Amino acid sequence: MTEKTEYGAERTLWKSLPPLGGGVWVAMVTEVLDNEGIPNVVKTDLEGGGLGRITGTQQIGRPWRIQVPEEYYDRALNIYESLLAREGGDEAEDKSED
Repeated sequence: MTEKTEYGAERTLWKSLPPLGGGVWVAMVTEVLDNEGIPNVVKTDLEGGGLGRITGTQQIGRPWRIQVPEEYYDRALNIYESLLAREGGDEAEDKSED
């Protein structure tokens, strides 16, 4: 879904999938999203500093979030859940409250 800014430009609304606790899980999910043509951005919680964007292996041990445009969210969530279920994904989710 897009919305218009006050200047008439369109802006895409992004939505976060549930957090993941490891880069391997992030890589697995984003690879499938990429192959399915679903745009995505990977971020950590903002308390880590900066804009929270992930590069390399930064933020190890912190929850990682994959964001997708709102119109792709349901499809992306289905992919996410099917991958984690297939791989025993209970360990992939970081349920800690840092």
